[in-house]
Amino acid sequence: MSFHNLDLNGTSLMARMHGSPLRTAEDMCSPQQRRSVCRSIGLPASIKCMAFVMLLGLPGVATAQFDQVYPLRGTPMNGEFVGSTPTAVTIKVQGTDREIAVNEIRRLGFKEDPAELKQARARVLAGDYQSAMDELKKINPASVTRPIILQDLQFYLALCEGRLALSSGGDKGRAASSMLAFVRKASKSHHFFTAAETLGDLAVALGKYPEAIKYYGAISAQAPWPDYKMHAVMLEARALMAQKDFAGAEKKFASLAGVSAATAEIKRQQLLAQVGVARCQAETGSPDASIAKIEKLIAESDESDAELFGRAYNALGACYLKANKPKEALMAYLHVDVLFYDQPEIHAEALYQLSKLWEQVKKTDRAVAARNLLNDRYAGSRWASM
Repeated sequence: MSFHNLDLNGTSLMARMHGSPLRTAEDMCSPQQRRSVCRSIGLPASIKCMAFVMLLGLPGVATAQFDQVYPLRGTPMNGEFVGSTPTAVTIKVQGTDREIAVNEIRRLGFKEDPAELKQARARVLAGDYQSAMDELKKINPASVTRPIILQDLQFYLALCEGRLALSSGGDKGRAASSMLAFVRKASKSHHFFTAAETLGDLAVALGKYPEAIKYYGAISAQAPWPDYKMHAVMLEARALMAQKDFAGAEKKFASLAGVSAATAEIKRQQLLAQVGVARCQAETGSPDASIAKIEKLIAESDESDAELFGRAYNALGACYLKANKPKEALMAYLHVDVLFYDQPEIHAEALYQLSKLWEQVKKTDRAVAARNLLNDRYAGSRWASM
């Protein structure tokens, strides 16, 4: 598995970044803390909250005298790192090789880890990419002698550079080149799928939609787990939608309906796909029918799912725009601005649309405020460049 044949011309998986070893963190975080911590890289609340608690300075685990694999459930495996592929990590435990699937791992730790790298991993999990980058920059790569740690350092540097470019702004082309360089050197890394998603996100932000689909496609084609595949197909569909290939995007979204809904996460992704289908159908057919479908989904779904509801209201706003109902569209996008502002990508889209809709209803001051917030908070978003 590699990207050696792919090129960017200079250029949620995030949902499986490895977490902290603290096992009771969710109990120690308030619901508000869990929501705020769990947005920027797509982890489940319980895992990300662990990283949040680490950053609060609560008691942690003593420095390891061995390599460690922290599984999603159970105690860490202590031993010696043997190797990895994009789908599994092998660690020697008491003389026996143990293989652990990547989607069952919170994080890895190595006995020679620099303290700054440990801190950076925790800060990434909390979504604080700038602080993570600050920690990583303190490390002299020449002082790192173990290849796997040097590889991990390169990955986190590229990840932070990419996420910062996508959020606060920066050179997205350079960030993509950094991540592509990592993948070319470490095509068998357990970070492969996260790297692929980051490359896809950067390609979307650069308007290179075919390249984005290629990177996301590496995940959907190679990941053996249904939720990973579904997430990647969803990203492919959104890239198609961004390039206004609504018929192609609808097919991708619709393909997810046939997946056996064996878990709550798969069911949730199918609801997100329904939102995508309705939004595409508004562009290719009847917006009124799509409005009815989305309103029904909103009425019947769990309102605590901020991503689902944020995307549903954005889709509703798009449908109203297609139906030439700007005031109704404005109200839909306002739902996102008021209630789901902790979803960066979704909030950025809503702010972009509000900056135009406020002008249409002669509220210039509010249009300017929406545009300023978009530029200030999401300077790296593709919506800020429109």
